[in-house]
Parts: sequence; structure tokens; C-alpha cells
Amino acid sequence: MFNRFSKEKSDFLKKKDKSKKGCVDEDIKDIVNAINSKKDYYTTSSCAGRIVLLEMKSRRKNECRWILTKHNKIKHNEILNTLKNYNKNKKINNPIWFRQQPLILHVACRNLDSAKKFLEIARKIFRRAGIIGITDKKVMIEIIGDERMDTIISDKNFAADEKYLRNLVKYANRNFKENRKKNRGFLKLFKN
Repeated sequence: MFNRFSKEKSDFLKKKDKSKKGCVDEDIKDIVNAINSKKDYYTTSSCAGRIVLLEMKSRRKNECRWILTKHNKIKHNEILNTLKNYNKNKKINNPIWFRQQPLILHVACRNLDSAKKFLEIARKIFRRAGIIGITDKKVMIEIIGDERMDTIISDKNFAADEKYLRNLVKYANRNFKENRKKNRGFLKLFKN
């Protein structure tokens, strides 16, 4: 098991990043590097958290048009300007959603013992941390932060006003700040 896991880890970490962004988010790089530096673990996907605007034809990810993606705090003017420009250039027939999403992390662990050790640390910070798969090759763990917002802001019949959007941005940024604080706490625990 040792050689197979080590080879799989080495092969996986050499692969090109296939995410939409094409690289690891700046705010989660230290966590990803710390995990990948340990012989019993490696990350298979990660997101530090983001704020997005989506035109949603359906609930399927591939049927959404990504209008704005930001992996950091946002200003309400960025939302307003993005919506104005988008409305000007496209006929919107589908609902537009505002989403503030938390950290998400997928980690491959060498075995059940290493997965248990990882979860002991993760659960001190994140409530949503658990095993999502076990094979003879590895154990997969998923961590998802708690801080999130998911709300519709316009469709054919209505559009959220500026005051409402300001409040959404305020609470999304507050969640983002809390998410970063938890990320730092997790990194500190993991390194120790």
C-alpha cells in the first residue's frame, strides 16, 4: 500500500490543474502545500471560497452561465456594474443567483488511520468534515465550510434593489472573513 499510494500521490500532483481557474486559490495555497507535504495525504481539489453570480438555466452546473467569480471579498458596486453590463449585452431569460461559497477541500489519505487523524484535526474547526470514499488504494475526505449564502437576485419578473444587494454583499463579506479565520485556525492545528 505504501508504494502504490506514494506513486498515485506523485502522479496526481504532477497533473495540470483542471479547475476553471487553472490554479490553486491564493488563500488556500498554504493549506494545500501543508497537506501535500505530508507523506500520508494529498489534495485532489480545493477552493478557498468564492462569491459568484450565476445565470441558471437549471440546477446543473454545466447549464449555468458564470457571470462573476471572485475568490475574495467583494464591493456592492462590482455586483451592480457586472449586472448592468451583463443585462446590456444579453437577454436574460433565466434567474440570476448570488452565491457566497465556503472553503471546500478533498483530501486523499493513505489509509483509515491517517484519515481518522486528519478528521480529528479538521472537526475541531469544520463541522462538515467526513469520509466520502474508501477503496483499497486510499480514503477520501471532504471538508466544506459552514459559511454560505445562496439566493436568487433576479428573474423575468423581479430584480433585487440596490439596498438588498448592499446587504447581501455585507453578509457575504462577513462570511468570507469568518471562512478565512477558520482556514488559518485549521492550518495552525494541522502544522502542529
